Amino acid sequence: LLALPCALQVTGTEKGGVAFKGRLHEVYVANLHCRTAHRFLMRIETFQASNFETLVRKTAVIPWELYLQPGCTPEIHVSAHQSRLYHSAAVAERLHQGIQTRMAALPAFESPGTANRPIQRIHARLTRNQCLLSIDSSGANLHKRGLKRQGGQAPLRETLAAAILMRAGYSGRETLCDPLCGSGTFALEGALMAKKIPPGWYRDFAFQDWPAFREGRWRHIRRTAAPPDMSFPQPMVLASDRNAAAIRRLEQTLTACGMNDVVRADQKDFESLDGKTLSPVGGIVVLNPPYGKRLGSRRSAEQAYKAIGQHLRSHFRGWKAAILAPNRRLADLLGFRARRYAMSHGGQSVHVLIGSIPK
Repeated sequence: LLALPCALQVTGTEKGGVAFKGRLHEVYVANLHCRTAHRFLMRIETFQASNFETLVRKTAVIPWELYLQPGCTPEIHVSAHQSRLYHSAAVAERLHQGIQTRMAALPAFESPGTANRPIQRIHARLTRNQCLLSIDSSGANLHKRGLKRQGGQAPLRETLAAAILMRAGYSGRETLCDPLCGSGTFALEGALMAKKIPPGWYRDFAFQDWPAFREGRWRHIRRTAAPPDMSFPQPMVLASDRNAAAIRRLEQTLTACGMNDVVRADQKDFESLDGKTLSPVGGIVVLNPPYGKRLGSRRSAEQAYKAIGQHLRSHFRGWKAAILAPNRRLADLLGFRARRYAMSHGGQSVHVLIGSIPK
């Protein structure tokens, strides 16, 4: 959030989220620019409700016409803790009732139709009989950048890849090597950063369908955020994989989004790469090795991580490395000192090791 081109007042942190205050258009800015958030929920109202009658009545006075088009039936996600209203389906039903009561009381006007409109999601959180209602301003999860049409066998989320690159100190000016690229998540995130393209540049957001949406303000924000007209004399992001189909799909993506100048995709084995040949001055090498079911037996997993560590120490001396590992045991087998960060990948806890490979 601190990297966003607007002033936001952080009001608190909680498990899995950060709360901040800002003006309405700053929600637009946050969705467009933030590389690591999964979504932005805008809080609408907080009230006490210990029975369904109160829940419907207080929901019905909220100005839903600012956020919902006529005829829109939003998805409602409910979580309840230590509250008298604990049945999530029943709570969602009453919230729908309150919303429809409000919308039905408004003057009728022509709806723009429902075709191709984003899903509007309402999040309700009940804690000790206090109901907090929020609307999802993002729509599709923000890791969906609008670049890739299909992922790999075990795709890394773009938000996690961006967080790892940022934690590793990637600036977009040094060589970035992704030798197990798969669908190219690290490579594409690195290219966006190198070319100074906002992560949400190629996609739409739920807030664009709100009746309160200000089209003129949005055009100004995008015009201000437009990436500079820049091209690279030679690629700074080097992506490779032994899978020919994966490289072919990545090349198609690079062509479609005009990133061939900054990313080079090659069909190569990791074991054939040498850091000195790739960049005499070094750079950052990022790896998301196979893990989970793709690792097979414990013995094969240990052999794979030992081989990765040995190749890095032999052929990428002086480079900085950022590597994912499913557990501490395999992380230790890489054989070089690094700082460890606990992160979540697809609901699974993983270790991210970031450090310099000894020269």
